[in-house]
Amino acid sequence: MEKSESGQKINTETERNMEKLPKTKFEQIDIAKEIELVNMFMTSSRWAIAFDKVYPELRKIQKENENEGDRLKKYREFMESIHTRDHEQMLSAQEQLQVEWEKIEQPYLQALSKHLETNWPIEKEEIVGYISALPAYPRFLRGYSFCVGYKNVANMIETAAHEILHFLWFKKWKEVFPDIDEKEFESPNLVWRLSEIMDPIILQCEPKIRELIKPQKWGYSSFGSIKIGEVGMTEYFKDVYMRSVAANDPFEATLRKLWDEAKLHEEEISEF
Repeated sequence: MEKSESGQKINTETERNMEKLPKTKFEQIDIAKEIELVNMFMTSSRWAIAFDKVYPELRKIQKENENEGDRLKKYREFMESIHTRDHEQMLSAQEQLQVEWEKIEQPYLQALSKHLETNWPIEKEEIVGYISALPAYPRFLRGYSFCVGYKNVANMIETAAHEILHFLWFKKWKEVFPDIDEKEFESPNLVWRLSEIMDPIILQCEPKIRELIKPQKWGYSSFGSIKIGEVGMTEYFKDVYMRSVAANDPFEATLRKLWDEAKLHEEEISEF
């Protein structure tokens, strides 16, 4: 094997082009899983606003049913009524998402692999997007699955891209920081917070990815009010990221720089 730097780049690129990519399928969420998630979100102050805005009925159910069994039963009855009402729309969204996602899936997954400099795990043959009535879209790292909505397919393409990026981001993270416990990958930990900051930045700023996804968002609405010094938080981390990219740093080095900055500004970041 040729040992030169340029030769290694060619070999790495060839391997990446030949890598086995997972296939994404969209399916209707199991109602039992959805009720489990409703119960979890309804006890989370982070997501209370979204749920209270979209489904104020759930808060009423929660207040009127102290017994968990009764509460879960009422949650199920309410969510089943939503699924019955919107059944055709949810099936239509599933079909549309599958068609639209398949148009960009392969180049998107390849672009992620190239940018993050890590291959998709060969044991993960499938990614599942669950069509759900939830007003929030959780992702499940171990199962390579996530939730999406059904009322705006164009927006859900961006949501799918966002959640799928998390899967490869955390694979790379484990390669770079093997001693960090996977529990830190979930809310409200700093590792999770950095991933939520950086995910939309990568979607917006990596040219090939931006061309495919056409993202509209720069993260949570709460990001806009958070500053690091005189600079908005998103802009601050975008600058760190873009300087590293411009310097042709390996992505491992970019991750280390971002993590150093996150630890340095944990107080500000913890505002969302």
